[in-house]
Amino acid sequence: MTVLVAYAPAPEGREALTQGIAEAVLRKSDLLIVNVGRGHHGLEPQEMKDIESQLQAAGRGLTVESSVLSDPGDAVIQIAQDRDVDMIVVGLRHRSMVGKLILGSTVQRILLDATCPVLAVRADRLN
Repeated sequence: MTVLVAYAPAPEGREALTQGIAEAVLRKSDLLIVNVGRGHHGLEPQEMKDIESQLQAAGRGLTVESSVLSDPGDAVIQIAQDRDVDMIVVGLRHRSMVGKLILGSTVQRILLDATCPVLAVRADRLN
């Protein structure tokens, strides 16, 4: 069993990572972090060690992967299907109506096209 986190070095990516770790531990699953940002995943070596330690304490494994596909939504969906993941965790950010219309939404595509459950989390939690 595997939980995939669509990660980008931004607040919504960090929230997805936090929730993805919690889901992996809860579901007794391994964690697959897919870098959907441009370039390096942006996680510091100490952060990676902390994540690995958390998962090892729960008896879970960690894999970090990037895709050669230029579209992050396609990358997440393809890797999720190839790896037969049990859940995808993605972070949401607030966008204006015009922003949604012009730019579309990677998260929306993942929600609509994924063949497994998707957990969408907000970085700007309501208090």
